[in-house]
Amino acid sequence: MSAPGHLTAQTGADQEAAPADQVNRMIALAEEAKSEETWAFDALSRFVTGCAGQGLDPLAAVEGAGVPRPARERLLGVLEEIVRAGHGEGALRPDVGAGDVVGIVGLVVRGLPTVPAGVGEELRERSARLVLTGMRTHPAPAPPGVALTGEELVRRISG
Repeated sequence: MSAPGHLTAQTGADQEAAPADQVNRMIALAEEAKSEETWAFDALSRFVTGCAGQGLDPLAAVEGAGVPRPARERLLGVLEEIVRAGHGEGALRPDVGAGDVVGIVGLVVRGLPTVPAGVGEELRERSARLVLTGMRTHPAPAPPGVALTGEELVRRISG
């Protein structure tokens, strides 16, 4: 595995891609990060910042509109693998699950609709980095509840 890749923000028509196309891009991003990064937390960071930089919303993929179930399951599966590996290496807080990652990235990508585009992009990138810092293992109070798995997120969203 090599050094992290650099992903640039997509614009216009790229962000308006069909949900199935977007989920395929997220799957490719997650799988590439998982296979190329030495550490799971680096793969997770690459996925989070890549989604933020490209405006890819994994929460929309989980919500399911226009996304084939096998693609959603594949995305959640590779994220679960990265999260478990991050727990195993001791870098990712044990109270963070793949569903938490999906939700956090969704919030970061959706951003603040009232903020001008240039400022919004800057806030999105900074927010992604701040969130990743908070997901690292360190002595701090645990958030309420338990880790939200991808399966549990799907169950809650689907009703």
